[in-house]
Amino acid sequence: MQLESWVESLPDELLKIVSIFAENNAGIWVVGGSIRQGLSGVKPNDYDLTTDMKPKQVLKHFPKSIETGVEYGTVTVRLNSGGEMFEVTTLRCDQEYLDGRRPESVEFGTSLADDLERRDLTINAMAIDLARQELYDPYNGLEDLQDGVLKAVGEATLRLEEDGLRVMRVYRFMDQGIGGLWHPNESLSEALIGCREMLKNVSVERIWQELKRILSGPYAADVLARMEHDGVLNIIFNGHSFDLNGQSSLQIISDNSVIEARLAMMFRGDNPANLLKYLTMPKSVINRVSNLRDSMGNLPDKNDAKQLRIYRAVLGAGLDTQLACELAIDTEDAGNVQAALNQLPENDAKDVALADGHWIADNTGIQPGIRLGRLKDYLHRLQVENDVSSLDELQSMLNDIDWENDDPSVWPRLEWP
Repeated sequence: MQLESWVESLPDELLKIVSIFAENNAGIWVVGGSIRQGLSGVKPNDYDLTTDMKPKQVLKHFPKSIETGVEYGTVTVRLNSGGEMFEVTTLRCDQEYLDGRRPESVEFGTSLADDLERRDLTINAMAIDLARQELYDPYNGLEDLQDGVLKAVGEATLRLEEDGLRVMRVYRFMDQGIGGLWHPNESLSEALIGCREMLKNVSVERIWQELKRILSGPYAADVLARMEHDGVLNIIFNGHSFDLNGQSSLQIISDNSVIEARLAMMFRGDNPANLLKYLTMPKSVINRVSNLRDSMGNLPDKNDAKQLRIYRAVLGAGLDTQLACELAIDTEDAGNVQAALNQLPENDAKDVALADGHWIADNTGIQPGIRLGRLKDYLHRLQVENDVSSLDELQSMLNDIDWENDDPSVWPRLEWP
């Protein structure tokens, strides 16, 4: 996309914010991912800016803004409460990195050249002056963007040693979505291996945020294979065993589901709950990964409608993700089960329990307790597997159960497997 047309496509609120900076004699430039996306013909999701105006001055001119990280020069600017937000960071000259995680101090600067020099990759070291419609590209990032190659700004090892998270960022940038799979040049490739131990200095929360983005990418399988080859996954997973078979065969599913599917497939040979907890993954993600993993390889008989109905009801919204995993790891008969489920009509009652505790108590005289609860579960299972559509049908099934004398612990529940 030509620079002029890209500038014309920018949000009006962004242009208004830029004009306010200019009116106050401040330099303001668009930086970051929006340039990569814009110059590749992709509409950016968000826009980051850098300025020579100090954070307190930014807050003075934009009082509705949010103090995102003022100590590091970052303010989330907006014109009005509830308005569109843009991250604006004051030009910086980072001081010495001593722990491989963060600079010892941050010094605000006035030099765009100095600010771009401290960035990690050439494709991230570009800036656009909107007022002049000029591209600042001191490290030939545009050429690397066009060639689909990842290069460090300056000496690769030094750039990665400044912040261990940059190792993860390079792997993430390998997956450019519709732009394809990019590869680091020789010096950056060597630095990724040489600096992989730096990840031990990075908080697991930051690693998880990058890993999550890698797992959701269309080229995740290729990136994971590269990370395994480089010995990076062993460090991230703290020596925990994993299996990448099937990753390249996983069909397209939603972003959140694909993350959980890839993790479940990766750790299907061992329970990863403690590892996922260590990586600070949300409990909801850990539970879904565990459920996927526990059900993996336990398919219903493709010719048994009752089993198919139970399987479909128990997996619910996770059915497509489960089947995607089974197909990817080539579970025997997965394709036939999927075809059978596609042909199976939806249950008339849509798997919602027809009989509640009051109905069961009225028809049996059983008082609230374990027996009543287990009988309710049993009837729900009978309803689903037999496609029962009315309480009259369920009453007939209830009459066939010796609910007074049977041991309730043997009554099957609606569960799989």
